[in-house]
Amino acid sequence: MDTPNRIKVNMPKTVAFLGPEGTYTDEACYLYAPEEHRIPFGSLGLVTSALEEGKVDEAVVPIENSLGGTVIEVVDYLVTSTKARINGEILLPIDHCLITRPGVQLSEIRVVMSKQEALTQCRRFLSENLRYSEQIATTSTALAVTNLKEGDNRTAAIGPRRSAELAGLPVLVNGIQDRENNVTRFAILTSGGKPDKASNKTSIAFDFDSPDAPGLVYGALSPFADRGINLLKIESRPTGKGMGSYIFLLDFEGHINAPHVQEAISALKNHTATFKVLGTYPRAKDISTRQVLLNQEHL
Repeated sequence: MDTPNRIKVNMPKTVAFLGPEGTYTDEACYLYAPEEHRIPFGSLGLVTSALEEGKVDEAVVPIENSLGGTVIEVVDYLVTSTKARINGEILLPIDHCLITRPGVQLSEIRVVMSKQEALTQCRRFLSENLRYSEQIATTSTALAVTNLKEGDNRTAAIGPRRSAELAGLPVLVNGIQDRENNVTRFAILTSGGKPDKASNKTSIAFDFDSPDAPGLVYGALSPFADRGINLLKIESRPTGKGMGSYIFLLDFEGHINAPHVQEAISALKNHTATFKVLGTYPRAKDISTRQVLLNQEHL
């Protein structure tokens, strides 16, 4: 008896992100997975729990900002998780927009709403152009824009362009942040599969078995220099085990399975008490993903 041919159906992946829709994380998730099933969650803890419990295939989370530094909650999760690993990254410029109701002029604005970090990052613009306006902090930039729909013409919000597009509201002024080099690195997390062979960046975490011995950091890092491995980032944070106990986070160029990387890792492990690979993945390109998307839209 002939067996009928089975038709393979590619189901869309489920990708969790820190919501609500219209946040910068939503924008990063959209740029990464525009055709997949994207699911917003109300906190980073809920995002990582969904990934850990297998409720989603992947997650997009902020892991580092060029001004604010590392997102500790995400790094701590990666260090302790037995399932999650970094599978990719996205570099997204943080471009704050002043968003209003239709027809509103700058001189009419008396209240500005946004997340406190966004208000702080736009301090110069607010001081020079809206000095006498009241500033109201919200839980997210997207919520500020959503609330604006029910406000009046004296109220404005600071948020990403995507939040204005979703709300159907105009951007009055674009790029009002004080510093142009405000970039957030978003990590794409997964709990299955193996690293792509084309991956060229690796993140690891380790601590030392003798944290007070002299020359430990030099001894740990010199094997990388000896083999021509470029270190991209190194930082430390408390382990929680006591004063003076730290875990080190290291990013470097190269695939974890490359022979010269394996040699350096082997030498490093001679000094460490614990060691974990957080992920091997393709390094994000210097050009912003958003600019690529905008260029495509105008072709």
